[in-house]
Amino acid sequence: MCKTEMATELIINNQKIGSKHKPFFIAEAGLNHNGDINIAKQMIDKAIESGADAIKFQTYKSEEFLAESSQYFDFFKNVELSFDEFKELSEYAKEKNFTFFSAPFDIQSADFLNQIDVSCFKIASSDLTNLPLIRHIAKMKKPMIISTGIATMKEVDEAINWCLLEGNDQIALLHCVANYPTLPEETNLNSIQSMIKKFSYPVGYSDNGESTLVDLAAVSMGACIIEKHYTLDKTFDGPDHSFSIEPNNLKQLTSQLTLISKMKGTGLKMPTDSEVSSRNALRKSITARVDIQEGEKLSPENLSVKRPEGGIEPKFWDEVVDKQTKKFIKKDTVIKWNDIA
Repeated sequence: MCKTEMATELIINNQKIGSKHKPFFIAEAGLNHNGDINIAKQMIDKAIESGADAIKFQTYKSEEFLAESSQYFDFFKNVELSFDEFKELSEYAKEKNFTFFSAPFDIQSADFLNQIDVSCFKIASSDLTNLPLIRHIAKMKKPMIISTGIATMKEVDEAINWCLLEGNDQIALLHCVANYPTLPEETNLNSIQSMIKKFSYPVGYSDNGESTLVDLAAVSMGACIIEKHYTLDKTFDGPDHSFSIEPNNLKQLTSQLTLISKMKGTGLKMPTDSEVSSRNALRKSITARVDIQEGEKLSPENLSVKRPEGGIEPKFWDEVVDKQTKKFIKKDTVIKWNDIA
């Protein structure tokens, strides 16, 4: 789906997401609750305290998305939260007016999340080519955040089209590298700009690495969403904890991301409010180098360029030279147009 005149903003739980707004930060809880709902609740609390905009989990029935012969089946089964537990987590987050959502790995889980009225859906990188799941979720007409790890641009295009064919254009895209952990040098962040140029949807970055420098760089390159793996304690057992961010560092990162967004400004090259107030002190004027008598011809010998502003700007130097003065001008006084003939 090539770029068209579509909305470049997405609204999730009344929060606008796009290039004109501060970065939307998703604390990726994933499976870092280790199958314990109490840890999951603590993760919600700490995410709120740390300035995150949302928390995201993974919802699945192991038997529905993974062959029981898989070497990973037992791990996923051991950390699987029940639908009742997810409902409890959703209600817990809603009580705190905090955005809770999840990535369903199967249609049954997607239907459940829709029933508990999640604010949006996440499509995991592993499901970017899962036509039945994407089409099923798109029909629910809720915002969809689509992660694009291990994908080609053509596959991203196809996934978007499946959503559009179901009448759902509430889409955001996340550049992602599906390696755990992702090293900074393999993040290929220029892909963010490539997707911004091709698609008229908010584009962000889903970070599977430890470095926060990558997230800061991603926002400076146009990402308006950051999703980052998050844990209460990096020393917990589990495959993702070691490269996940802890609450204290998460708080620092969300503050820095907001600051970068402000640093980027409007893109219009014009004086800022602070510059206007200092303009007079910094800019220069054509000034009398010596005392200049009335009727005297102006020349490089009796003119100079000095601070402050307030007189004729130096860019008019050639128009001022050889003009005659109408009055006496004291040394170091700025010269104004009504001073010369």
